Amino acid sequence: MKAVILSEDRNIDLQDRDITEPGPGEVLLRSEYCGICGTDLHAPDLDLFKPPVVMGHEFSAEIIATGPGVAGWAPGMRVVANPNGNACQNCDQCRGGRVNLCRVATMAEALGVCRDGGMAEQVVVPAVHLHRLPDTLDSLRGAWTEPLAVAVRAVAHSGLRLGEEVLVIGGGPIGQLVVQLARRAGARKVTLIEPSPMRRGIAHRLGADHVFEPGEHAGAVSGGQLRPVERVFECSGHPTAVQTAIDAIAPGGSIQLVAISPQPVTFDAMSALTKEIQLNSKFIYVEEFDLAIDLLARDLVDVMSLTSSVVELDDYATAFDALNHPDSTVKALLRTGATG
Repeated sequence: MKAVILSEDRNIDLQDRDITEPGPGEVLLRSEYCGICGTDLHAPDLDLFKPPVVMGHEFSAEIIATGPGVAGWAPGMRVVANPNGNACQNCDQCRGGRVNLCRVATMAEALGVCRDGGMAEQVVVPAVHLHRLPDTLDSLRGAWTEPLAVAVRAVAHSGLRLGEEVLVIGGGPIGQLVVQLARRAGARKVTLIEPSPMRRGIAHRLGADHVFEPGEHAGAVSGGQLRPVERVFECSGHPTAVQTAIDAIAPGGSIQLVAISPQPVTFDAMSALTKEIQLNSKFIYVEEFDLAIDLLARDLVDVMSLTSSVVELDDYATAFDALNHPDSTVKALLRTGATG
């Protein structure tokens, strides 16, 4: 079968892989659609990825076969996989209900990172990773479950209150989802900072009241057109974005870190202290997968406006390259096994 692999020499290649049978507690999946995450672009440079691994942690699939001891799952069921769903259940984090911080789940068993994921025609995974897709949710939108779960956790645990004004920094896939969720959670006004005109336009259509290029927002606040906001979601991963958030926030406001910066982040501590800001973070997801599926199934979040391209597995390099062009792409997905 065909699979996109991070090879031993840390190149992203399309290779042939043998199809394996599911073992005890495992299922064999026919992958259908798989999103490409920004993290995937940097896989060759990230020690987190363990070659030779089949990439892809944002995917929908259909069960082909089940291994011994698997209960509640059967061939023909449509599913998505929580890539970090195989927690050890024994560590302090798991016993405290913080399975998203389990080192086994995130650093040893993560699908598409440490063990084979969804950028392949077929993949064997432990059944514990699976969540069922309802009939009302097609597999293409279902492949958005993982990034939506990230955004859901960020907004749901941010403390956002009805009527607050929100600033989102970064209009990539997560930022665009946060814009929509913040609006649905009761934000009175949502503003986005994003350099790409195309992404700013999409955010405006999806619920952002104001969109600005980096640097423009500060001028609008100092000029009196906008007031400082109560809550900021940092979804860009830019090393200067935390300082941008501190400058934009009202005294006593809260900043939610969502994106990961490739470089160490620095900011002026005095400007944070004198505003008594709260700097918070939430990592991936705990119980948010099922909520994300429900939001998608009820069409309460628009992901098709964010789906810039869907390409065949053979054209994986085109999809990866597209993500390096934010002026024309928000999200690229691979059609790994779906026929329609």
